[in-house]
Amino acid sequence: MNLPFDAELRRARLLVTAGSGGVGKTTTAAAMAVRAASFGRRAAVLTIDPARRLADALGLGELTGELRRVEPSRFADAGLDAAGELWAMMLDVKTTGDQMVRRFAPDAEAARAILDNRYYQYFSTSLAGAQEYVAIEQVRALIDEGGFDLVVLDTPPAAHAIDFLDAPDRLVSGLGSRPVQMLRAKEDGGLASRLARSGRGLVLKGLNKLTGGPFIEELTRFLTVFGSILDALKVSGEAVKARLRADDTRFFLVTSPTRSNVDEAMAFRRQLAERDFPLGGVILNRTHAPLAPVPDGPGTRAELDAALVEAGLDGLPSAERARLLDGLYESLARHNRLADADMQAAELLERATGHRPWRIPLFAHPIRDLADLDRVARHVQPVEA
Repeated sequence: MNLPFDAELRRARLLVTAGSGGVGKTTTAAAMAVRAASFGRRAAVLTIDPARRLADALGLGELTGELRRVEPSRFADAGLDAAGELWAMMLDVKTTGDQMVRRFAPDAEAARAILDNRYYQYFSTSLAGAQEYVAIEQVRALIDEGGFDLVVLDTPPAAHAIDFLDAPDRLVSGLGSRPVQMLRAKEDGGLASRLARSGRGLVLKGLNKLTGGPFIEELTRFLTVFGSILDALKVSGEAVKARLRADDTRFFLVTSPTRSNVDEAMAFRRQLAERDFPLGGVILNRTHAPLAPVPDGPGTRAELDAALVEAGLDGLPSAERARLLDGLYESLARHNRLADADMQAAELLERATGHRPWRIPLFAHPIRDLADLDRVARHVQPVEA
């Protein structure tokens, strides 16, 4: 049973928007955070690939890997009362390897030893899911350590989102694998220890010559210090896995009424269910609400004609007035056909997900500022049967 949408914004600690590209997923995520801030919550929205116009709407110019606050004056300028705080940043999965090392190394000296080692880049890019994991780990840290009441995470388009969300699971699994455990520099015979003991062999001296430097010494030092972060990384990975499945985490599928996007949303729903990610609901964006009078109903043209009179157009020549009535009639019929198709999409989604979708109407102009984002959130309403 869907809770009222505002109730989700008040109770959740993590909201995740997921869906196809181009369906308004990022805008919806930002709208959620804006609305939560108006409730007095300290909220952050984190996105992978934000459009420039979204940064402009937030009044930030651009979103970077640095967490930035939307100034309270921006809310006042938009006519909004923000009792809480709104922060935003872009999650840059390409540059998170260094952050991972600095976060989990036992001290600054150990972190520097890893980052300065020439084998680090190979390992940081080869460990499955490491970069994506650190991006999600930032989300957990903001909630559990950063003092945020709510984090809204905007995921990549559906084709890549599952790989992104699977990163903690893959990382934890990889850290427990035999090849990684062989790297451990322990006294019980880890690879680094064995390499150190055998470093004087002719073969290894040959490797040093081929690589143009002290190959085995550098590799041994790297494995020794890198092994110091593996336990901390695994513990954190388990915490991130738990956060994605926590009682106060909700995933929202965002889609538009086109059949291809609806099909992709339903497939994504199955993947979320397989992973025990908690679905909060489905949001059908850019929908059409039926307009009265109904084109096939009695008195339609008479009602349209009365509307023309009310608008002061009753003095038009009869031929021109008839053409205008025909155009209005056809436009109204076309709109209501789209509304009917949107309703069928909503019913299909409900049967597939077990959730009655929420709808966001198709607005007349693009999102330009905080007031527009707040309007998006306030217009999230259940689809009426």
